[in-house]
Amino acid sequence: MFRHLLSVSNLVAAIVLLMLAITSSAQLSAADENQADESWQVIHLAGQRIGYGRVVIRKVIRDRETVYLTDTEEHVSIRRFGQQLRIQSKTHTEESADGQLLSYDFEMKNPPAQTTKSSGRVEGSNLIIESTVGGRVQTKKIAWDSTVKSPAWQDRSLSDSPLKPGESRTFKTFMPEFSKVVTVKISAEDYRVVKLHDGSEKSLLKVSVFQSILPGVGMRVYLDDKGESLRTEADLLGMVTFSVPREVALQEIAGEELDVATNTLIRIANPPVGLHDRNTATYRINTKGRNPAEFLPTGGTQTVKKVDNETATLTVSSVRPPTNIQPSRNEQQDFLGDTQFLQANDSRVQEHARKATAGSLDPGTVAVRMEQYVHKELKKKNFSTALASAAEVARSLEGDCTEHACLLAAMLRVQKIPSRVAVGLVYADRLGAFGGHMWTEAWLDGKWVPLDGTLGKGGIGPGHIKLADSSLADDGPAPVTSFVPLMNMLSNVTIDIVSTE
Repeated sequence: MFRHLLSVSNLVAAIVLLMLAITSSAQLSAADENQADESWQVIHLAGQRIGYGRVVIRKVIRDRETVYLTDTEEHVSIRRFGQQLRIQSKTHTEESADGQLLSYDFEMKNPPAQTTKSSGRVEGSNLIIESTVGGRVQTKKIAWDSTVKSPAWQDRSLSDSPLKPGESRTFKTFMPEFSKVVTVKISAEDYRVVKLHDGSEKSLLKVSVFQSILPGVGMRVYLDDKGESLRTEADLLGMVTFSVPREVALQEIAGEELDVATNTLIRIANPPVGLHDRNTATYRINTKGRNPAEFLPTGGTQTVKKVDNETATLTVSSVRPPTNIQPSRNEQQDFLGDTQFLQANDSRVQEHARKATAGSLDPGTVAVRMEQYVHKELKKKNFSTALASAAEVARSLEGDCTEHACLLAAMLRVQKIPSRVAVGLVYADRLGAFGGHMWTEAWLDGKWVPLDGTLGKGGIGPGHIKLADSSLADDGPAPVTSFVPLMNMLSNVTIDIVSTE
């Protein structure tokens, strides 16, 4: 029904990945040898329960060495434009007594997409990682720093040596959900009286958490005297987790599930008609307590001007692909490769690319034909998948904006046209609102030109507000980091249309 309204699929993925980080901070202190300690958490978003988490820690002796085994799992159920989205994730880590990572296994299920898996083991000075995305297995080796901690270590350290007001700690840890080493800084502030899940109040130590992988998302953890987290908050749609008994965590979600898509729409006063068909639009954007100019990029289709510390004007211009141009040849080579999400070497992706091209050699014409092909062939607009790879989409021919964007980007690379994905907001005429969106950009005639497979208009008009882009390279930043600016925009923001032409 909403053919060109983009979903917030990667926002949902980001929520889940962030929950992995939040839930891990609620772990109990280590168990006695050969016994397990178990903790449970309930997860709330926008004031509504959306799922639960569980953590189990065991201490064992192997070859006379102490090894800590930690199992973490999260279960989330929400809706996006009325369609149910369920995500389950499980992480198993093994670490030494001083927190050194020995091995890990990570799995995320989001049917109907294929299960995403990653496992790793430390061998000498290397970490060997095997990952599976879209059914394709890839192995890589990265140099390993023995000072990098296991993701479960921070919680044991807080239990063994609780923070005091004014103290801070900085360390590096490996996060399996991102397959990356990140820097974490925890800073204790003071004691605050906070409300717990059962309605009771307790004085707890407020600790701010910074993670380099999600620099724009603030987190606050409230610890008791034992260093255990009883409440955690994140600057992401009012996200809160509570430590609760098992029976509370496993209670069924009462009433209607939260619709994260409709809840994050940015409504427009006096909404215009046909915004995507106009040449330019100027917006006045206000983000309470933040400077929008900090996460609104200038360049390409956009010009940003700061008004004050909370307000900026943004002018967006229509861009259509050029024709009768020369191939890019040796330009932008980093945006041509086959990756885990953009499988240009996949036979089905290549087949779609050949069909869409229809014999044309002009890069601009090829790009437009591919955009229209993806728009036409992905008939089933499925909002129940967070993020599927191009190879999966090439087979299922269903999905939302992220699936359109990934398939189109991979098809462009088949024809040696550099491509990347863009993240931002798109205007939905029927709803009179902006929502989270992903589209594609192609390198044509020396510049990045936007294409949108969900619209199929041959480029974009001023109804797209870009916030970030990504090559989805295997060795690049985690894809979810491209959605941090979107997270910042989807809370406490107003958009007014100043003028259009």
